[in-house]
Amino acid sequence: MSGGGGETAHPPVTRVRRPNDLVQLLTTAAGLGVIVLLTLQTPDAVATLDRTVPTVVRDPLRALFSLASVVSSLATLAVLLTVAVDAARHRRAALAQALVAGVLGLGLGAVAERIGDAAGGVVADVLTGPRTDAALVPVVATIAFLVGADLQRRRRWRQPSRWAVLAGLACGVALGNLTLQGTVAAVLLGGVAGLAVRLVAGVSSARPSDDVIRTELARAGVVVDALEVAEQHAGLVRLTGADATGPVCITVVDPDGRGLPLVRRAGRMLRFRAAVVGRPSLSQRGDLEREASSAALAAAAGVPVPAVMALLAVGPALVLVERPLTGTPLTEAGERAADALAAAFAALRRLHAVGLAHGALTPDCVLLEPDGTVGFRDLRAAQPAAGELQRELDTVALLVAGAAVVGSDAAVAALRAGGADPVPPRVPALLQPVALPSSVRRAVRGTGLLGELRRALTGPDGTVAAAPRLERFSPRVILTVAASTVAAFLLASQLSQVSIVDELRRADPLWLLVALGGSALTYVGAALALIPFVPVALSLGRTTLVQLSTAWLTLVTPPTVGHVGLNIRYLQRAGLTVGAAAASVAVSQVATVAATVLLLLVVGWASGVSTARLSLVPSGDVLLVLLGAVAVVGLLVAIAPVRRLLISRLEPLVRQSLPQLLAAATEPRRLATALGGILLQNAGYVLALAASLRAFDASLALPTVIGVYLVSSAVGSVAPTPGGLGAVEAALLGGLTATGVPVAAALAAVLAFRVVTFWLPAPVGWLAFVHLQRRHAI
Repeated sequence: MSGGGGETAHPPVTRVRRPNDLVQLLTTAAGLGVIVLLTLQTPDAVATLDRTVPTVVRDPLRALFSLASVVSSLATLAVLLTVAVDAARHRRAALAQALVAGVLGLGLGAVAERIGDAAGGVVADVLTGPRTDAALVPVVATIAFLVGADLQRRRRWRQPSRWAVLAGLACGVALGNLTLQGTVAAVLLGGVAGLAVRLVAGVSSARPSDDVIRTELARAGVVVDALEVAEQHAGLVRLTGADATGPVCITVVDPDGRGLPLVRRAGRMLRFRAAVVGRPSLSQRGDLEREASSAALAAAAGVPVPAVMALLAVGPALVLVERPLTGTPLTEAGERAADALAAAFAALRRLHAVGLAHGALTPDCVLLEPDGTVGFRDLRAAQPAAGELQRELDTVALLVAGAAVVGSDAAVAALRAGGADPVPPRVPALLQPVALPSSVRRAVRGTGLLGELRRALTGPDGTVAAAPRLERFSPRVILTVAASTVAAFLLASQLSQVSIVDELRRADPLWLLVALGGSALTYVGAALALIPFVPVALSLGRTTLVQLSTAWLTLVTPPTVGHVGLNIRYLQRAGLTVGAAAASVAVSQVATVAATVLLLLVVGWASGVSTARLSLVPSGDVLLVLLGAVAVVGLLVAIAPVRRLLISRLEPLVRQSLPQLLAAATEPRRLATALGGILLQNAGYVLALAASLRAFDASLALPTVIGVYLVSSAVGSVAPTPGGLGAVEAALLGGLTATGVPVAAALAAVLAFRVVTFWLPAPVGWLAFVHLQRRHAI
C-alpha cells in the first residue's frame, strides 16, 4: 500500500469471468430449450418443416456434395489442430479449457443421442438425426472445443474455423446426415458446453499490465510512477498515479466487460423516453470516447473539468489519461457554498450553450478551485448534442443537490444569480424524484426539500407548467402488467368452456338501459361532492360536464390522475389559485375516501362482505377481520420507516384539506350536499352493476353488490392503468364469482358494466371536453 492511501495496482488478474459469457450461455440454453419444447409440443409441424428441406439424392450432385463434405471435414480437422497448436504455444490454459469443453461436448452429444433413441418418433427422426451415419456427436464436440478455446482475440483463426464448420454442416444437411433442426440443436448444445466451461474456468484477461500501460504512456509523453487502483469492476479499472506536473487519472477499458453497459442502458432506454436518455453509448469503450470528446467541448466553453492528456489503444484495451481537477467539493465549501453554487449554475449554462449536458450532477461533483472558479469533477455521464429536456434535468439536479447543502431559498437565489432569470418554466414541474441522480434522490428522500423548492420557484399565482413525461413504463406499471398477465392466464383456463357470445345475445336491453342511467347519475354525484368544498359559486350543470369530461381523460391516464388534474384546471378557470384549487379537490377526495370506507365497513358488517374476503360469513368473522386489519395497521405504524413515509405522504394532504373539512362540518347544508353527492355517485355505480347482473338473469343481495363494487373501485383507484383497466375487471369478476354468480353470467355482467360506465361515456366526455374548452371553462 502506497502513501496515497489507495490499493497498489498489481498485474491484472490472469483469469476473469466475462458477463457477456453468462448472457450468451443463458441465451443459448434458452434457444436450445425452445427447440426441444417445440419438437415435443408440435411434432407434426416440426416434421413438416423437416420434409420441406431438400436433400441431394442423385448423382453427380450427390457425389459433388460428398466430396465437399470430405474436404470440409478435413478443413475442420485442420482448424481444430491449428487452434490446439496455437493455444499450446501461447495460451496453455485455453488448450486445457478447450479439451475439457470438447470432452463435455462428446458426453452431452452421446447423452442426447441416447435420449433421442429412447423418446423415438419425431425427436429421434428430427433432432438427433438418422442413426445411420449420424453426425450429432462430432458436431457438438467440435463446437464445444472451438467455443471453449475462446477465439475472441484470435481473429486469425476465428473466421477460418467458422467457415469450415459452416461448410461441413451445410453438406451434412444436404446429404441427409443431419436435419436442419438437429443441426441448430447440435450447435446450441455445443455452445452450451463450451460457454459453461469458459464461465466456470474463466478466460485470459485482456487488460494490459501496469508495465505495458506505463510504457505506452511514456511514448505519449506522460511518465508516471507506481499506479494505484481507485476503482475496479468488470472490464474497467481506474488507476491513479503522478507525473512531474501532478496527479494523473488513468481509465482502462477492455473487452472483458462487454455486455454490461448494454444491459444497464437498454433497461434505462426501455424505462425512460428518448428525450431523457438521449443516445447513450452501449459499450464501455464508447463511454470513454464520449468522455474524451465531452472534455474537449467543456474546455471550449471555458468550464474547468479534468483535462484529457491522451486517449490510447493498448492492444484490445482503450486507455484514457486525464489530469484530475483539484478543489474543494461543494459539501465542504462552508460559507462560500452559496457563491460557489451560483458560479456552478453559470458554468452549467456555458456547458449547455455548447450542447453538452452533464447528466450526473451531485454536490460532490461541484468543485471550488483555489482561484475561485468552479468546475465539475468528471464527465462520465456527459451527453454531447443534448436536447432541451436533458439540459433542464441538469438544472434540476444541480438545484436539488445545491439545496441539500445551502437550503432551498439560497439554491433558488443561486440559480437566478447564475443566469437563469427567469427560471425555465418546466423546472418546477421537473422537481420530482425520478428526474434526479440516484445519490441525490436518496439524499432528499423523506424530506420536504422538493416541495420547498417548488414553492420557491412558482410565480405569484402559483402556476406551474405541465411536467413532461419522463418514463415510458414505471416499475409499478410493469408489476401491474405482469400480475394482469398471470390473472389473464388463470381466467382463460376457467373460461375455456364458457360461451360469452351466447350470454351477451340473451341480455335484457331494458336492464342495460337502467345500467346506463345509473352511470349517468355518477357524474351528477361527483359534481355535488365537489361543489360544497369550493369557496366560489359553481354551476351544477357545468361542473357535471367537467366530471363527464374526465371519462375521456381516463382512457389515457390512471383513474385518479386525470380526474384530479382536470378539476384543478376547472377551478383555476373559475377564479381560484393553484393552491386553493388543489386544496378544494384534495378535500373532496378525502371526504369521498372517508365516506366510501365508512360505507364499506357498514356494508361489510351487514352482509359479511369484507375487504379481506369476498364471501358470505357470519358477522362475528367480519368483526375478527376488522380487528385483524386494525392490528396490521397498528403494526405498520409501529415501524419507524413506514410511519415516516405515511406522515410525509399524509401530512401535506391533511394540512391542505383539514380547514375546509372543518368549515364544511360547521355548515350542515354543505356537509349534507357533499355526503349526498358521494352517496349518489356510489349509488349510480351500484345501480349500474346490479342492473348489469339482472340483464343476464343473475342477482345478488344489495349489500353484497355494494361491497363487491366498493372493493373493486378501491382496487381500480390504485391501479396505474388508464381507468383501472384490467384491475377493475379482475376484481369485479373475482368478487361476483366468489359470491355465487356463475362464471359466464359474471363475465357478461362485468363486460356490460364496464361498457356503460367506462367505454360509452368516453366519446360523450370528449364532446363535453371540447365544449368546455371552447367556453374557456377548462
